[in-house]
Amino acid sequence: MITVLLAGAGVALADRKRGSWGILGALSVSQLALHFFLELTALGHHGSGHVHGPAPIPLSPALMTLGHVLATMATALLMAHAEQVLFVVTRLLQAILPRKTTPLPVVTPPPAICVPAPVPRTLAQLIYQRIHGRRGPPESPAENNDPV
Repeated sequence: MITVLLAGAGVALADRKRGSWGILGALSVSQLALHFFLELTALGHHGSGHVHGPAPIPLSPALMTLGHVLATMATALLMAHAEQVLFVVTRLLQAILPRKTTPLPVVTPPPAICVPAPVPRTLAQLIYQRIHGRRGPPESPAENNDPV
């Protein structure tokens, strides 16, 4: 759950340049949110009696807060410099690489007109057609329009 929330926040903040203060604010909010969520998930495990590893070293709340503030500021400073480098590299690549490629011309062969070859009728077909002639009214001139 925490990973999904952090990934969504990271994607939402990744669309443009934020600067040092924007990065510091986003990291501070994420630190507080993670601390809150981890405290909520740890509440159900305190009274279980199961200890997985060494007991945690008790720290004063002021020392833990100072550690979080220093870690957040150092990470924000590092990410701000990395963001500046990333945008410089992006500008250099945009200057070197072409912006738009021209599409290649579409090469298609000219359409072929397929005219069926006349099929010569056999003697049996001619006799059959004569014996079993077409029944019904005579053809109208409108049906016999052959576009030539």
